[in-house]
Amino acid sequence: MAHWTLYRDFKFDYESSELTSSDKKKVSEIARYLKKNPSLAIGLDGSMDPRGKDPRNLELSNHRVIAIRDALIDAGVPMSRIQTGAFGDTHLVHDRRVAVLLCTAN
Repeated sequence: MAHWTLYRDFKFDYESSELTSSDKKKVSEIARYLKKNPSLAIGLDGSMDPRGKDPRNLELSNHRVIAIRDALIDAGVPMSRIQTGAFGDTHLVHDRRVAVLLCTAN
């Protein structure tokens, strides 16, 4: 079983999946780090806003994960090194966030 470690996170505005300019800088930093560390895989773990209502809440969380995944791919991270899903501690509340986790690739 992979051991995921929190590396960075992205916080989104309420009801938004848009990356800010500071988020885009963070994407570039992550891409550079992964290029220097080819043995690492990245996991994107989205969380939902507790004020949102399902299924819209889940859909928005997925859009946020996809926005970050696509930005990482555009920054040169191979899709094969990116996984999406639930990797982090489910007891932690990260409302409106996408956690970027790292682990050693298999």
